[in-house]
This record gives sequence, structure tokens and C-alpha cells, in this order.
Amino acid sequence: MTAGVLEVSASLRHRLLLHIGRPVWTACLSDRLVHRQLRHEGDIALLPAGSQAIFERESPSTVLIVELSPALVQEAALDMGFDRRSLMLEPYLEGLGLALSARLVSRYAIRRPGPTPRLTLPGGRMRRVTDYIEANLDGDLPLRRLAKIAGLSLSHFKTLFRHTAGVPLHQYVIRRRVERARLLLAQGDLPINQVAIAAGFTHQSHMARHVRRLLGVSPSDLLNRGK
Repeated sequence: MTAGVLEVSASLRHRLLLHIGRPVWTACLSDRLVHRQLRHEGDIALLPAGSQAIFERESPSTVLIVELSPALVQEAALDMGFDRRSLMLEPYLEGLGLALSARLVSRYAIRRPGPTPRLTLPGGRMRRVTDYIEANLDGDLPLRRLAKIAGLSLSHFKTLFRHTAGVPLHQYVIRRRVERARLLLAQGDLPINQVAIAAGFTHQSHMARHVRRLLGVSPSDLLNRGK
């Protein structure tokens, strides 16, 4: 519809006028009453059978008109317990979109279950495991021993540790060993090969690969910075 005046003549059917598109200021004259409002997309006006209205729009707009048979409306009203003889629809021009949406939600919406929260290690058990890891970074850290410290089965422990730390156990251990190596290299008291052993790496090149991957520098760079 272009901007200007639109006359909607009376009809034998009820009509729903659905506004589509950008908001537009609209004035409506119906039953000698003037309604002026900013109509948004989805706003619905009701013109009962036999009603007529005059719309004046300040800018072009699109309106979808849906016609309803009075017999169909009466049938629905009877199902809801209304008396056929007392049933009457009045013009509703303030926007039925919200009311219709609420009705659709209450009648047809299905509540989806929220995401299941992920289980994590209790704080005390997590601290026992991480304390043991810190105390034994320079040695072996068998998964079964750590799971026993946590009081869990191996598979359950691996899952809960990953959920708690945010990374799998082996990645956590590597990160802690790289951090231990960084601190030892910064102190400058040990040569690189001994730092690798003290941090729990199998050999110097093994440490160098992970230091470069996580810190972006070589062990030599870290050693020189500490001097």
C-alpha cells in the first residue's frame, strides 16, 4: 500500500489486518473513533464483519488481510462455552500481535530441556590430584595412580578432570612441565638438558618442542633472558 488514505469497506467476513515491513505511523477512523499509533511488523488489527474503517498512513506499507468466516468463529466460541446469541466481536485496532503470540506460546509451545550441566571434580579431590602432579612433575604420573588419588575409576576420572581443568590430563601435565621449565630456565642455575629432566621431559628436544609450541620461544631464549 502506498502512503495516503485507504478505505476498507464493510464485509460479510471478519478481517485480520497484519502489518508487514518497517514501522509506519497510521491513523485509523472506525466507529467515529480515531486511533493513531506506530504500527510495527506483526501488529494485527481486527475488523469484525460489517465494520468499515479508514486508514491514513504516513509512508508506504504492506498489509496482509486474512478473512475469517463468522460461522467458524462462532463454532470456536461455542467450544469455549460462549452463548451464540450473545457473541459479538468489536473492532480492535491497538495491535493484536502480542496477544496472538501469547496465545500461540501458551497453546503450542514445547519447553525444551536446558543443557545438562557437566559434572566436575569436587574441589578437594581436584586439589589432591594437582598437588600430587606438582610434587611429581619430574617423574612418572600414571593415570591409574592419579585416578586412585581422586577415588574414581580411570574412565570417570579422565572425563571429570577434563571438565574441571578445561583440557585433557596429558595436556595439563605438559603445560605444568613447560611452566616448571620456564621458571628453571629463568633462574639460570641449570643447563638446558638438566632443566628438561627436572621438569619431567624425557629429553631436551622433547622439552624444546613443547616450549616453542606453548610459549613461542626456544629454551635458549628463556635461558638468555634470565642472565
